[in-house]
Amino acid sequence: MRRAAIRSTALVVALVVAPLALANGGPVLDATVENSSGSHTRLSTLWQRPTVLFYEDRDSTALNQHVKDALTERARQPGLAQQVSVVAVANVAAWDWFPARNFVLAAVKDIEKKFNLPVFLDFKGSLSSAPWNLPSNSSTVLVLDPSGRAVWRAQGRLSLAKVDELFAELERLVFGHATH
Repeated sequence: MRRAAIRSTALVVALVVAPLALANGGPVLDATVENSSGSHTRLSTLWQRPTVLFYEDRDSTALNQHVKDALTERARQPGLAQQVSVVAVANVAAWDWFPARNFVLAAVKDIEKKFNLPVFLDFKGSLSSAPWNLPSNSSTVLVLDPSGRAVWRAQGRLSLAKVDELFAELERLVFGHATH
């Protein structure tokens, strides 16, 4: 009974505090990840403008393809494309052993060529740990402000309403208000 009460309290705290942290910007997020050449990159070096960050494991890459397609379509139109960054981070912590690591690097290089977008690799599970706390077995989409604070977050397959929210948040960050 006591454990159930503790879990209920923890859930209430999580439901109340997490949205407040996002509304207030929360902490500046950073982690060290690798690129497909094996070089290390601090994600904070990418926070120069509003950013959409995808964090996905191997089984979840298609879950939000419709969001990626919508971002690609918007990038063809003037406005957001030059003012917003997209960062893809693959959760590959389960593959940080020889020879699997080499297969992952080769596969990611192929994906980068196909989509002309760098894919960063989280071999250490850094984005699944504090302060990120992203689920390791799903697709999570974040919008970060130029300082690297998460201002919007969704996990799992995004509904059309959530995709509209994502674009409204990007437009708010870029233009000071949503245009649609």
